[in-house]
Amino acid sequence: MQTLEKVQIVEYHDDYAKSVAQMWNESGENWGGDKSVTTEQEVIEEEANSIHLDTFLALVDDKVVGYCGLSEYREDVGALYISIINVHPEYQGLKLGKKMLLESIDKTVKYGWPRLDLFTWPGNTKAVPLYKKVGFFWEDRDDTTHLMNFLPQVLQIDWLRPFFEKHDWYETSQRPIEIKPDGIKDGDYTFYEYKWEAGDEFVRIQFERTGRGIRLIETEDLLVEMNLPAFKLLENEEHQATYRVVNKTSKPCQVSISDNSSGIVEQKSAEDVQVTDEWVGKLPVSISMPKNEPNPWKTHPVIGSNIKVNGSTLPFQMGVFPIKMGKLDLRSVTKNWRPNQKGTLYLDMESQIDEDSTWMLNLPNNDVVEWENLEVSTKVKGKGRVSLPLPCRLLKNGFLTEDVQVRVQRSSGEELSFTTKLTLAFPGFGAKFGGETEDKWYGYNGPNYVEIQKRNNLVRIGSVRSKEEPMTFISPKIGKPYSEELSKQEARAVEYIELPEAFVIKTTLESQAFSSVLLNTYYSIYGDGMVEVKHELLNNSTDEKRELFLKQPIIAELGGITLPLREGVMVDRERTIPFFELIREKEISEKWLFLSKPSGETKGLSWSEDALLKKDSWRFGIEYQAETLQPNEKKCFGPIQIGVNVATSWSDWRELVLGEEVKDLKEVSSFALEAEKNRFISTVGEKVNFAFRSKFTPHVSGTLTVQHDEQTYIKETTEDDGVNQIDIQLDYQSPGVKEVSGKFRSKGQKAELQTLQLVKGKREIEVNQEEDRWTVNNGVLSFKASSEYYPGIFSLTYNGNEALHHQYPEPGPKAWWNPWGGGLSYNLRKVSPYSMRKEKTEVKPMTKEDHLGNEWKGLCLKTSITEHEEMKGVTLRQYALTLPEVPVLAIYAEVDQGSNRTFTDEILDLEAFFKPAEKLSSCFTNKKTEGVFHTYYAGVEEYLMKSAPSVTVGSDERDEKIHMIHPTDNEEEGLYLNPEVCLVETSQKWSATSGDVISLNPTILFFDEDEQSHDNHPFHGLSFR
Repeated sequence: MQTLEKVQIVEYHDDYAKSVAQMWNESGENWGGDKSVTTEQEVIEEEANSIHLDTFLALVDDKVVGYCGLSEYREDVGALYISIINVHPEYQGLKLGKKMLLESIDKTVKYGWPRLDLFTWPGNTKAVPLYKKVGFFWEDRDDTTHLMNFLPQVLQIDWLRPFFEKHDWYETSQRPIEIKPDGIKDGDYTFYEYKWEAGDEFVRIQFERTGRGIRLIETEDLLVEMNLPAFKLLENEEHQATYRVVNKTSKPCQVSISDNSSGIVEQKSAEDVQVTDEWVGKLPVSISMPKNEPNPWKTHPVIGSNIKVNGSTLPFQMGVFPIKMGKLDLRSVTKNWRPNQKGTLYLDMESQIDEDSTWMLNLPNNDVVEWENLEVSTKVKGKGRVSLPLPCRLLKNGFLTEDVQVRVQRSSGEELSFTTKLTLAFPGFGAKFGGETEDKWYGYNGPNYVEIQKRNNLVRIGSVRSKEEPMTFISPKIGKPYSEELSKQEARAVEYIELPEAFVIKTTLESQAFSSVLLNTYYSIYGDGMVEVKHELLNNSTDEKRELFLKQPIIAELGGITLPLREGVMVDRERTIPFFELIREKEISEKWLFLSKPSGETKGLSWSEDALLKKDSWRFGIEYQAETLQPNEKKCFGPIQIGVNVATSWSDWRELVLGEEVKDLKEVSSFALEAEKNRFISTVGEKVNFAFRSKFTPHVSGTLTVQHDEQTYIKETTEDDGVNQIDIQLDYQSPGVKEVSGKFRSKGQKAELQTLQLVKGKREIEVNQEEDRWTVNNGVLSFKASSEYYPGIFSLTYNGNEALHHQYPEPGPKAWWNPWGGGLSYNLRKVSPYSMRKEKTEVKPMTKEDHLGNEWKGLCLKTSITEHEEMKGVTLRQYALTLPEVPVLAIYAEVDQGSNRTFTDEILDLEAFFKPAEKLSSCFTNKKTEGVFHTYYAGVEEYLMKSAPSVTVGSDERDEKIHMIHPTDNEEEGLYLNPEVCLVETSQKWSATSGDVISLNPTILFFDEDEQSHDNHPFHGLSFR
């Protein structure tokens, strides 16, 4: 066990970065089992971008074992904030947390701030007693676990300084420590009380929760306290603030009082008295309504006074909640309103006076809602609530915002009134509008919205039709160093701009940390679910501003994330909702990400070329560098694009934000068992390195078990190994399609793993021609084509058993087709089978190399369109390729467009007619469905259905199965079975100008005896050159 004497508290600098990274990597159990891995370079970068005023490290023998970040509190004024504190699990109990907290309090006092805040979680019972011992009070709230420490203000009061110079405040504290929220309740008020005792001397101080100010100070010599009649005070009425001074000494004391209230308060400001024993003063106070209702996250308006006792000033303040006589809220339980729709709105009334009263008002005429009855009158009990149904008709989708005057008749007959606003949004298709409530600004375009909180500039972007959480932009930060100042101010201006294509909200914020710098943000809401966010920095000063940065932090649920990395597009099928710190952001290769949910809902995010995606604590952010801003210059950044259910797949989103002229990227899973460098093709006798790997930052630690050729291979790793993959080497002594299966077990997870390896044999592939018929034989699989029969592969046999359905040598009518050739063939949709047979087809041997350097052999069928009027000049090439002694067939097509015209959105169909047994009725297809049926037999009745990304075809008469793996960019896949055929079909779109050659991605067919589809296969991304 280490000793406290060895502990040092030091300021962070980059020499400690490596040790800080090690501390975080070994502290996961402090944070719910977090397994993210931090590097030395990441620590350096994060600290360079930090908002911390100070970062304290606890050292034991030069090893960093504690970390504490002190910054300005983003949610409220008048406080610093411990944004994070951590003690290495092996060094807890050495009072490292206490030492760092005491250092933070000392710094807060040094900087002249009155308060220090922090957040934790209710279950953090080990830390809460320490927090309380060093002066923090646990605020009683349902929405968060917030603690406030008023010691910095206490220690800065001159009158109390002699006591704390003589006595240690930590050792003399008499405060009871209980693991529950703190506070002395007095009506709607909560007071927090400190007490210190040392012999005959003591100090007792109470702070009021909402105003964050002192309401009582007592020592052995003096008692000064303040009281208000209630927490909630009616506007524009006279109230009494009571001040009491008790002099416990034999000498008179001189007391003067001056106003120290918020701007909405009027209080008699001058009192000057001499107190020999006790004095009570009542000062008249009136209060007006603030622009926004007080918020629990922020300091409330205060009534208070600076009370000077014998020349020492004591600041007294209590929070108040200004109220009108009542509150009105207009609400709707109907989600979707259409123009001319009749329905009911509900007017919720809440009395804020003690006595029963009668309320009367006239509903305002407006262009959004037509009221059935304009006059409203109802009785409301004292402090009671009433909800009145208001029958109405919607005139148009829009934002209702109308002033209404409420007349209140009291029980005495006296009639008073107050004015409030009725606000409610009625979004609908095609409706573009904006509006303002007491605490938010809104913009709508159809069901899509942007919502901006006034108190902290937090922005939510979503759709009223979505069941998922909106994407959240928290307040932007200007730097460096970055400041949280914009989270505490309301936008100085908000503008609504309606464009033909979008509805725009423009907000303006002004920086104090970077004087005379304005930040304009434009939120453009489009009707299709796209929202574009652009930022604009303006230098309104006469001075040049250098090295400015702008960061837009973002919060999003990342489960189901798709992210472009160097090795391909990572698709997270685990949906474990990782924090961004689990992602290797330096490997991101393109400026977008995509989120998909099990419900089918999607969100896309993209950012401009001048922006960087960076970690921002546990969040992420988009960062821009403004470099230099000349006087009166402005620079624009962005856009950031957010698509709410705009694209159904990551490839659609990528194409939308990057354009169509981007190269294809293969998918890679977030976790996978795969061959090294994805070399899933090897040769008999070759050793192949496999790895179970993760694309996230946490290390892979656990046991990997792999089954291969009736042998079991086991390999273990631990956290200390610091690896992101577990390697294992296999060799193959026979050719074929080899399944590699395994299991991975860590302390917290268990996985079933599977992949495929194609092992080539040594036998040469034979390609023979007999008259018009060509045959390819790789030793286990053979296929045939004929230039005279029909342009396609008409026969495919495995171990001598036919798998395809055809009528060679002469095509004829079959079911809906005439002529019908069957087999495997690509077809131009606009060219009928009859017309296709009119065109000349050439067949020749073909050797192609894949992207991994493997040689495939087979046939190329070239059909030149010369007769068909629309497609004249187009050449269709069909490739059928295989590997030695491997039951696999790769088929793909090229369209050589030489028609001297342009084609757009044309369709190329692949048709595969299967008959893997003598009786068609014994042939079946297997595909995954969400229903109870997954196997369908041909030769019986008609089935027409969508297919899946892969389909298995088999027969009750044979063991072998045919697996057909479709490319990912298919337009559609389908199955059609009837008494005469078993058809698997896919369609791919193509567009080409004259002279273009369009190559489509291959479809893979292979044989084995597994009836289940192979979801974890390596074939997507296979390409030929």
